Amino acid sequence: MKDIDTQFLRGLFDEEGSLHAAGRTALYRLYGLEGLLYVGISTSPLTRIRTHLREQPWGARVIAVRIDYPDHAEAAERETVQAERPLYNVVFNGATPPPPPDPVARLRVRLAAHQRRLEEFEAAVPESTTHLRLLVRGIASAKSAIARLTEEIAVTEAAQRSAANG
Repeated sequence: MKDIDTQFLRGLFDEEGSLHAAGRTALYRLYGLEGLLYVGISTSPLTRIRTHLREQPWGARVIAVRIDYPDHAEAAERETVQAERPLYNVVFNGATPPPPPDPVARLRVRLAAHQRRLEEFEAAVPESTTHLRLLVRGIASAKSAIARLTEEIAVTEAAQRSAANG
C-alpha cells in the first residue's frame, strides 16, 4: 500500500479508531436474532458499540449494526426508541409507554417496525455462511411476525366494525 493510501485510510478514523464523523453525532442500532436490541447515539459510534459488545450481558447476541447520521440525533434517538421498542433501552423506553389509543393503531406501529426490520435483513450483505444463516432466520422470523400482525389487524378491525354495527 502506498503512503498516500495509508494516510487517506488513517484520515477516515479518529484517535480512538472510530470512523471520523467531523463532530456529527451518529444514531446506531444493534440487532440480534430477536430483533432490535439497543439504540444509542455517539460521536464515536464504533468505539461505543465495541464497549456495548464487551460490557453488556446482551453484547454477544448482536449480529448486525446500523449507523445513521441524522440532523437531530437526540430527537431521532427518542423517536426511534419509542417507535421501534428495542429490548434493552431504558431511557425513552419506559415499562408502560403511552400506547396509541386505538388497538389497530398499536398493531400498525408494531407492523411497521417489523416491516422495517425485514427490509434491513433483506438489504444486509452476508459476511460469512454463519451470518447468511442468521440473516435467513431473521428474515423468516420477520415475515412470520408480519403475517401474524396482518391477521391480527384484520381480526381487530372486523371486531371493531361488528361492535360499531351491533
